Amino acid sequence: MYTIRRFSVVKTATVVAVMYVFIVAIFIIPFGILAVAFGRGDSGASVGIGVVVFGLVAAVLYGVAGWVITAIGCAVYNLAAGWVGGIEVQVDQAAPPPAPQLWAPSGPPSAPIDAPPGPSGPAVS
Repeated sequence: MYTIRRFSVVKTATVVAVMYVFIVAIFIIPFGILAVAFGRGDSGASVGIGVVVFGLVAAVLYGVAGWVITAIGCAVYNLAAGWVGGIEVQVDQAAPPPAPQLWAPSGPPSAPIDAPPGPSGPAVS
């Protein structure tokens, strides 16, 4: 058993915030561009720039909010873990799969030609 005793508040919050920024940017910016491309309106260029800027600002704001909420969550976890000892996690070590034998035939294995036939019942004397 392993025990998670504490999270680094700043490091964890920063990693989560960066993930939020990328995830939001990946979704908002392309959808905004599609909305401008297929939307109605005469001022397509200025609206397009506005949508892209809005997407970037939204991604950054979402990252900042995610950072703050994650930092609060980590601080609360660290406080609770100090009282009750943290979360126990059971980890099993997985063995890597065996390497494929490149020299083996690709079909199902067949019995050698010189092999005796399989058992066919009790022997009669």
